[in-house]
Amino acid sequence: MTALFTSFARRSLLGAMLAIATFATLATFGLTPAAAGDLPQVIRLAAPEQGSAGHSFAGAGLVSLAYAGKAIEAEFAKDNVRIEWKFFKGAGPAINEALATGQLDVVFLGDLAGVIGRANGLKTRLVAAVGRDSNSYLATALGSDIHSFKDLKGKRVAVLRGTAYQLPFDRLLEAEGLSEKDVRFTNLDWPTSKAALASKDIDATFGGADLQLMKIAGTADIPVSTRDRGPIYGIDSGVIATDDFARQHPEALTRLVKVLIQQARAASDESQRQALFARFHDISGLPVELFSSDFEGVKIKDRYSPLLDDGAVSHYNDVIDGAKKGGIIRQTFDARSWADPSFVDAALKQLQLESFWAPTNAAGLVAKR
Repeated sequence: MTALFTSFARRSLLGAMLAIATFATLATFGLTPAAAGDLPQVIRLAAPEQGSAGHSFAGAGLVSLAYAGKAIEAEFAKDNVRIEWKFFKGAGPAINEALATGQLDVVFLGDLAGVIGRANGLKTRLVAAVGRDSNSYLATALGSDIHSFKDLKGKRVAVLRGTAYQLPFDRLLEAEGLSEKDVRFTNLDWPTSKAALASKDIDATFGGADLQLMKIAGTADIPVSTRDRGPIYGIDSGVIATDDFARQHPEALTRLVKVLIQQARAASDESQRQALFARFHDISGLPVELFSSDFEGVKIKDRYSPLLDDGAVSHYNDVIDGAKKGGIIRQTFDARSWADPSFVDAALKQLQLESFWAPTNAAGLVAKR
């Protein structure tokens, strides 16, 4: 299947570009190495587990590229800083629990999960974006009579509460005059919900692009997605650091963000689009067509913009408002006070990429210069 979409030459070129991004030295970009006392002995990272068949995968984005290429490990190797990765099948709720008990330093989360943690008192900072306006999908059991969200009334539907998919799910119900009370709502993790759908123990499940795999395999239908439905249905993902880690190890956090920006810069070459999807296939074991379908009509450079600009902050404020309205959180806060763009700004300056990504305004549009 990979051969159908890419060539060896293209994949090799993309690999070389990512390798260059991974192993670029601090001196090249004018970085002053942090004092030994500023660097931690270990950096504990976490992301939701979206892989299958033994492949740890954080979705089609920068985190998966960095993990598979050991890019963060390479950045800190000469300083003897150990990098520990954890992938949580329980996704955002499990990661927030681990943050609350002091087990993690930096995590990669979808918007609602990060907002829930902050609203519930976790002392964190949003320090970079790693994905914008991702799609969600409704998968239905074969032979069902579900063709729209209106048809979900009275049906058995699984959604993993506390993840970024809960809010667009609720909003799609609301657009049809429904709420979670109108469906037989079931809180299941992603692997369990897929198995339940295939066996028809539930009628539908709502989640990420990996649900398309069920359609490809002929075990489910995908009658609804959030593609082209507007920004309130899209999902943003971010880099979230504990406040303690950001205060105690600012240089380490800047270097970590810098690695992700290098991955974003290398992956933004549209001429290597199919090679990127082939790389995701290699990492995850999922079909190339899943990624090419999910990214249809998407500019990769825009999807991977790391900027915490007005568009990003406005999106998070919209998520906060939606979560409060839906009763998902009780306390609100201003995303502007949570976002700390200083690490992205410093990394972009060191990489001389200050002008590579155009900032967006509050409406999510490229701001006029």
